[in-house]
Amino acid sequence: MTVWERYDEEQRNSYEEYLKMYGALSALFNQKASRTGAPYLDSKFQETIYARCFNSEDVDIGNTPHDIRSEFGDDKIGIGIKTWLSSRPSFQKVMQLKSLRGEIDPFIDANDAEGLAYKLSTIKNQRLMTDYKRLGLHETTNVYHYVTRNRGRMLVSETSYPLVDLDNLTPDKMTNKSLLFSDGYKKYKFTYSDHEIWMYFGADESDTTTLSELPIDILKDPFKFLQDAFRNYHKSGDLYVPDDTKPIDYLYLPLYSYQRKDVLPSSGLNAWNGSPKTKGSTTCRPEGEAYIPIPKELWQYKPRWVDPSIDMSNYKAYKQETGESSVKINLHMPDGQVFNALFAQSDFKGLQTKPQSILGAWILNVLGVNKPIRERYDLPSDHAVTMNLLQQIGYDSVKLWHKAPTKPRDIWIDFAEYGAFERYMKKLKAKHN
Repeated sequence: MTVWERYDEEQRNSYEEYLKMYGALSALFNQKASRTGAPYLDSKFQETIYARCFNSEDVDIGNTPHDIRSEFGDDKIGIGIKTWLSSRPSFQKVMQLKSLRGEIDPFIDANDAEGLAYKLSTIKNQRLMTDYKRLGLHETTNVYHYVTRNRGRMLVSETSYPLVDLDNLTPDKMTNKSLLFSDGYKKYKFTYSDHEIWMYFGADESDTTTLSELPIDILKDPFKFLQDAFRNYHKSGDLYVPDDTKPIDYLYLPLYSYQRKDVLPSSGLNAWNGSPKTKGSTTCRPEGEAYIPIPKELWQYKPRWVDPSIDMSNYKAYKQETGESSVKINLHMPDGQVFNALFAQSDFKGLQTKPQSILGAWILNVLGVNKPIRERYDLPSDHAVTMNLLQQIGYDSVKLWHKAPTKPRDIWIDFAEYGAFERYMKKLKAKHN
């Protein structure tokens, strides 16, 4: 059964109707469309209506493998959303790897097709598995949902979205511009100039299903259509009135030491890698013990972000007034779990759970650190989190947000793309200077 078939008919009809409506307005966005007959479709609009019609969640946080997550009971399905012109079989971009050119280019320079195919596939799989762990997905059930556009029609299709089978990897053709490779299940192409992985899509592929073929009638003058529609709504008084809803005020936190621009070897995400807590003890720190380090400077810019009644920039006053040394919150994870967490330590310099290993296990699992504990109390582990690992995964920050203003202690968290915290701090400094 396809994922498409798991939605009800009303949901599918609604999605198709939005596609037809958007396609009808194609000449608004691409005036050639009214002459060529090929409808236009913006991929972000496609993501929005998919999430809306199928009661799903937009989980894309910037160059992540999955755009949408749908839930069917306990089943969570990750979905990649794509659209392009022409239903002919073709390669389409599925992953950008510019940030890892330093690790990839030596294989290109050495003309090592087998090594390059293995390196690319390993990186691709790592990013997919990171998203599986982040979103609570199973590795064998995720799909690409894509719409191709031809003259007067859209074709809606679904195909599998698997890991690359490293045991059956075969490089097919290496040129001075690209590498073709396959795992016997999917065909891929890697282009050197932009460091992008492309995947082969085609209706004849054994794991691909054509879901729907939609006739699209493109309006010759969509501007006149919108003008008339607007005037009619104006007369009826049925106009959109912006509400007072404010845009989401995200708070970003680094997964590294902001001061040193590095992941410290025995604190923060690597707290588990520190020396025993008690001097002279031979007991290693608990497995996965970790916290998210928070620079004191952040609270100067966002002192009342957590709770309007609390000034996070004045830890000493808070402690004197309340007798508490931490601010307790309910932390909602992307996979649906909710943890009891707290902003703790002097100057609220750490976000953690109690015990710390709960939050640590979630973060470290996503980062692929499988055994976060010292093997011996007197020997640090060589599997600690590093800045290089964060760069490979594509995350070096997390973002927090509220969903209900009346419940400030309920806070949601997700990873943020590499460089997000540095950009965030730069904006805060510019705003306050």
